[in-house]
Amino acid sequence: MKASWSEGSLADAIVLAGSILLENGAETRRIEDTMFRLAHVYGAEEIETYATPGMLMVSFSYHGKSVWRMRRTRVRSTDLEKIDQINSLSRLASANALPLTQLVQELKRVQEGAGVENKQFILGAATSSFGFALLFHASFYQACMAGILGGTCGLFLQRSKAKGVFKNLMASAFISFFASFAHSKLILLGALMILVPGMLLTNALRDIVNGDPISGMSRLGEAITIAASIALGNLAIQMLGCF
Repeated sequence: MKASWSEGSLADAIVLAGSILLENGAETRRIEDTMFRLAHVYGAEEIETYATPGMLMVSFSYHGKSVWRMRRTRVRSTDLEKIDQINSLSRLASANALPLTQLVQELKRVQEGAGVENKQFILGAATSSFGFALLFHASFYQACMAGILGGTCGLFLQRSKAKGVFKNLMASAFISFFASFAHSKLILLGALMILVPGMLLTNALRDIVNGDPISGMSRLGEAITIAASIALGNLAIQMLGCF
């Protein structure tokens, strides 16, 4: 980029891109690499980037000035579409096709985007539950029941005000309670699979393999905690005698 930007606006744009990736489930290596590429393409030097599941930092030299930014993140979700949009913006910037001012506008548009619509989320939950039930050798009827239960749980997740592991615990109890009326473990397993933190566990292992043990162990601990909350929700219903 031949144009000159203020070091503050460049740093803000970089941490904004990184925080969007971090808050929507991207792995550590992708976050750090994207921040590095954006800093480099807009003229920064001596670039260092660092990301953990709860925080990201960037420091660089720009026109002789040392600049750094740190941002704490708390909102966590999984939105692959937003990750793909940030990747596309990074590629455009690397091709010298995106001025910094336009990059900031596009980043804010992605950040403020609605993400997955309620109907898509519910349909995805129902379809996943149906497919997992068939994978566990359930009958077509049982798979349909698992799909209905999974879709209903998707609606519950969208409307629930609970946060973090408590949300997963309540969702697990919700599924376990209604699955108890069908007296079928296959329906229960198919519906419960939508709560399993598969992407989080995958990213944890990728971080560990890529040499980011702090991020990897943090994500792994979070995945284990979520799995434990799912088990506790089911156990609570079993203790009530529903199975």
